[in-house]
Amino acid sequence: MSYIIYSGQFEKGTQEQQKAFIQLFGSEHVQYKFDFYFHWYNIIHEYGHCLCMHYNSDTDGLKQELLVNRFAVSIWQYAGYKNELDSLQKMINEILQRIVNPVPDHMSFTDYYRQIWETDEIMNVAVYGYFQFRSVQMVLEKREDLETVLGDMGIHKKITGGHMPYKKYSISAYTAKDVLHDIRDLLESLGVEQPLADVELVDDPSVHCAKHMDSYD
Repeated sequence: MSYIIYSGQFEKGTQEQQKAFIQLFGSEHVQYKFDFYFHWYNIIHEYGHCLCMHYNSDTDGLKQELLVNRFAVSIWQYAGYKNELDSLQKMINEILQRIVNPVPDHMSFTDYYRQIWETDEIMNVAVYGYFQFRSVQMVLEKREDLETVLGDMGIHKKITGGHMPYKKYSISAYTAKDVLHDIRDLLESLGVEQPLADVELVDDPSVHCAKHMDSYD
């Protein structure tokens, strides 16, 4: 099995598309924030989807989105990127103070998004953006251990050893391939069987997804 992760580029988007992300990230250092979130953090979020599909995880939809956020945070924490996760948490906290919380007062975060998950409402950039940022914020606050999260993904592996030399990434769209390669190497060192996977950069900055390559045969 093989997968491809499609990841959009802010600088290639239309003015209207860029404006939508400026509303989420703010106008200051928007390019860096976009790349830090999507091409450092979110690449591993998307790879989490690949692993869930490969291992036939019994999660889908909303539940899987929450799970792969747990995966991305736990593996970066395991790899020794605490400072980067702290910076991500600070950035997301600032974003959530600025954007509107769409969750009604009488509903929980999870119940609200479960209710709208397969409706047109979830396609609203602000509504979906709040979901992702808030769910990442929640897992950053908790920071679970990697072995527990892998188990919930269907990867029952005793985590011992494994090493990833610390690397200071130059944050840009081109960080994405290095990030995926390095995390795959870390998982390999832990004895985790993995599918083939690669990153393809696309112009549309709203496109961030993982697909089984057979989908296009």
